[in-house]
Amino acid sequence: MLPTASPLILFTDLDGCLLNKHDYDWSPASATLDRLRQRQIPVVMNSSKTVPEMTLLADELGLSDNTFVSENGSVIRWGQDAGDRSGEIEIIGAARDQILEVLRPLKQSFRFRSFADLGLDGVIRATQLSEDRSQLALARQGTEPLLWDDSDENRVAFERHLDAHQLTLTKGGRFWHVAGPTSKGKAMQVVAERLSLVMAGCESGNPPIIAAIGDSPIDQSMLDLADVPIGIPTASGLGVDVAPDRGIVASAPGAAGWAEAVTELLARIDIPTADSLPNPLPRS
Repeated sequence: MLPTASPLILFTDLDGCLLNKHDYDWSPASATLDRLRQRQIPVVMNSSKTVPEMTLLADELGLSDNTFVSENGSVIRWGQDAGDRSGEIEIIGAARDQILEVLRPLKQSFRFRSFADLGLDGVIRATQLSEDRSQLALARQGTEPLLWDDSDENRVAFERHLDAHQLTLTKGGRFWHVAGPTSKGKAMQVVAERLSLVMAGCESGNPPIIAAIGDSPIDQSMLDLADVPIGIPTASGLGVDVAPDRGIVASAPGAAGWAEAVTELLARIDIPTADSLPNPLPRS
């Protein structure tokens, strides 16, 4: 594995953050990704997307050797940055078959359409992805996205049914996501612990700073646990809570806002090596 030049691990959501929400363009963030690669800072994608989807994106983004978290914290694909765990896939939430078994009888009482209901054509219409990309989106292992067509009141009752089976319901950018007892934040902790151990074997100095980037409520657990939480606004405003004493809020949505926020993060740290580490919080 390559040595880490700066004691920072950056976790990031994809849609609406590193990728624009509607066209999936990431070119405004390209130069910033290059800077992170040059400084050998681990970038860990943490998304609702599946392992096959994220494997393709990792190749496009130049992150194919990096660990990533898929399906909102339910699945971890360990990369070369994880040392001897490279190539392993770890499921830390409920299996999709278990989730679908719980959802089937609930369709008699609540109005919703999960990916299993939508099928390939429905996922294409709902996501605007190509047929090939939609097939990858359907290759789920530990979550089930759904479109909620019922009332808010009934959704509360729906969540109670899920909770009785140790399942959770969380709002993402487009869909609600049913998962096991995990979250983006929990998976971030698992990955950060492993990468920190590997980094500690390659360098001396302070433990790495954990930064996390998100734009929707499903990212909140990740931002709450990060040393530096970073919020990316949506078209309707900021959809996450960012601690003002230690966080960063971008002024633009999507990849442009992502690049702006990461540039600010690097300016706060502003070190070429891990020999010294100033406080990453806002300067007084």
